[in-house]
Amino acid sequence: MDPFSHPGTVAVIAGAGHLPVLAAERMSAAGIHVCVYSPIDDGRFSFLPEGHFFHMLSLPGAEGKLNLGALVFHMKSLGVSAVCLAGVVPKTLMYGVLEDPALRSILSGRANDDHSLLGRIVSALERSGFSVLSYADLVTDCIAVEGNIAGRTVTEKEMADAAYGKRILSVTLPLSFGQSVVVADGAVVAIEAMEGTDEMIRRAGSILSGAGGVVVKMMRPDQDERFDIPTVGAETLRNMAAAGLSCLAVEAGRTIIIHPGEFSSVARELSIAVEGISR
Repeated sequence: MDPFSHPGTVAVIAGAGHLPVLAAERMSAAGIHVCVYSPIDDGRFSFLPEGHFFHMLSLPGAEGKLNLGALVFHMKSLGVSAVCLAGVVPKTLMYGVLEDPALRSILSGRANDDHSLLGRIVSALERSGFSVLSYADLVTDCIAVEGNIAGRTVTEKEMADAAYGKRILSVTLPLSFGQSVVVADGAVVAIEAMEGTDEMIRRAGSILSGAGGVVVKMMRPDQDERFDIPTVGAETLRNMAAAGLSCLAVEAGRTIIIHPGEFSSVARELSIAVEGISR
């Protein structure tokens, strides 16, 4: 379903980062009635009219915890008919809310890799009567292209490391862990797990001590593209520079670049090569 043609109220269920802000901004600018729910209350959505942002931990019945039932009830009370899931919700937060019967049922007794867990949450929302929209349809101009995306030209050595990273991810991605890997001189330095890309980059930097390295980021082949599409931004590049990493290789057509103009400027300033690669 095209988010821009949706006739009813759309709820953005927002994790951390800039992506949910961008999704809400674009729908709001298009005249869509948008409300935002987030476990994080940090002022990112101050552009919304009063009463359009809801802290999930303060919803009636939530009692300071994530509560799926309270969220569904509140959305229905506002006439929400579709949802858009965007941004990072740490699993550490999810595992701290097992007293919620709905979330306990979703988390318990089954695989809890990102692909499976998010898929079950989406299914629960659909069973509650909501359509689930793809945020990628809101940011088509931010999708990575193949070849040089930003910064300097990639070196042959970096391309060789990127190719090796692709081989590693071709094995790990179907197992649903690690959308990213750091490779240096043909060796795996770090692979992303529950901690997320930024923490993986910092960990790789502590191992390499500024010796350089390539971050390769791709998407599981059968991932539902309505949610959990790999995302990078200027902060990714700054974290890489701080860790001494020199190149970012992302999957073309399946990676979102937040604020491409700023991203290109930072890549150029930090002399980081950003390359769009194919599967």
